[in-house]
Amino acid sequence: MQLNHFIKDQAIKSISESLLYSAEQIYQKLKTGDGLESTQTKNASKDEQMELDVFADQCFIKNLQSQQNIRYILSEERADIIKQDKGEYSLAIDPLDGSKSAKVGIPCGAIFGGFKNTEHISDFNGSNIIMSGFFVFGINLEVFLAIDQIAYKGIWDSEKGNWDFIQLKTLPDAKMIAINTSNKNKWDQWLQDFYDDLVDVEDENGKSYNMRWYASMVAEIKRLIMQGGLFAYPKDSRNGYENGHLRLIYEAIPMAYLIHTIGGISTNGEKSILDQEVKALHQKTPIFVGEKHLIQQIEKINSK
Repeated sequence: MQLNHFIKDQAIKSISESLLYSAEQIYQKLKTGDGLESTQTKNASKDEQMELDVFADQCFIKNLQSQQNIRYILSEERADIIKQDKGEYSLAIDPLDGSKSAKVGIPCGAIFGGFKNTEHISDFNGSNIIMSGFFVFGINLEVFLAIDQIAYKGIWDSEKGNWDFIQLKTLPDAKMIAINTSNKNKWDQWLQDFYDDLVDVEDENGKSYNMRWYASMVAEIKRLIMQGGLFAYPKDSRNGYENGHLRLIYEAIPMAYLIHTIGGISTNGEKSILDQEVKALHQKTPIFVGEKHLIQQIEKINSK
């Protein structure tokens, strides 16, 4: 299935083609092994940048600026909003997620969200998102895309020069949690207890939850989509992590929207990521996303 088979809005189709083309360019550079050195600079979120972070940011911005249907472009790598024209849609981009993990062979990628009715930062919220997805730069170049409440997986065929898409149905069920347990003693006590119950308590078949952690959100969410379970990046007591680490606009809302389209849900521990108020350009948030029954358990336990 090709892109034009399921995207009827010509503006969204054109924006999607620009995103796909940008990913193709970034993937080609990544495959050469270039760009994995530090630039000794930091982005707007104070994260150390690699050369490939800068290249990916420039690539997405350049290609998106050629579009006539975009009002604003937001990049995690930049301190300010890029004003385009009076287009109907705005884009938020994390140009290269997991770049440090790429140095040791773990797939990195890019995350994007498309919004409508955006005039202020507060408008980049879950009620205004109309498409989202992420690329995975691994053995293959892949995209996971949600639009019109339907999700798709696409694979780039470099020999044929095209993308082939299939529709994603439902989120699988698996006894698996992706979370960085090296910070466990810094989590809230309710989360420590919740985690212990998952991994220590066996079901009637003698199985308990397994833990996974790639330190690359795109790799984690791909695994979640393919296998099921839960992805979590909570807040903790470390300085700078009081509100978690992942960015609400660039990472949490787009990923939550995608997972919601295939039957999963999300929370910041108290309410859905898609219901969370957006107050700042680079706002951080705790995030839990995955199977519905697990998210419901989290909110129930945390509310006590």
